[in-house]
Amino acid sequence: MFSSKALNDLGQKHGTDKCSGPNGHDYLRKYEFFLRPLKDADFVFLELGVYKGASLRTWSDYFTKATIHGVDIEEQVRDYDVGRAQLTIGDLSKNAFLENLIDLRPKVVLDDASHWWPDQLRALFTLYPRLQPGALYILEDIHTSFVPLAKHFSAGLDTPPFYLLLKLAEYLTANDRPSPIVKDQNLVPLSRAEKFGDEIRALADMTEAVIFIERACLLAKK
Repeated sequence: MFSSKALNDLGQKHGTDKCSGPNGHDYLRKYEFFLRPLKDADFVFLELGVYKGASLRTWSDYFTKATIHGVDIEEQVRDYDVGRAQLTIGDLSKNAFLENLIDLRPKVVLDDASHWWPDQLRALFTLYPRLQPGALYILEDIHTSFVPLAKHFSAGLDTPPFYLLLKLAEYLTANDRPSPIVKDQNLVPLSRAEKFGDEIRALADMTEAVIFIERACLLAKK
């Protein structure tokens, strides 16, 4: 399934940790399965958190017609080679700044920013509902929802993003939908306990698919 190597090869060339290898997360092989149809399309790719720009160079080389936007809080990012990407410096923990990013009308959003739980959820709740149909939203490094990393990334929140994504998948799969076997009854989860219930239901209603890969999750917008 993940046999194409073009995107991963570019990632290795540019030195991003999204590629495979001893120090890589091996995201790009898997992303390409979903991103390949956009290779020569005219669209906006928005990456939140760009580190030293290697991933932006990778996107710039892979997508022939896309407009690449990178967002980071660190001013020194301007000193790095980011290919043909456009840069915006700002604080993604601020609602007003996130709201302004909606004007870019991205087709793909990739959150590789702070990995702090409140920041991940704030970006998801703000940006995802405004994306166009067929858009793709990628949350990277969601293993920060798990012990022992959780205590370093929770930032005072008691609901890890992975929990919310898992509940979203549950609602999308069956929850509260009519049973195909038992007449006049809806399907219910094994556990009804949940936080951010209204937000989860709203996201599920606008989602075509929830795809989990190692350390990341992809949401396809209806």
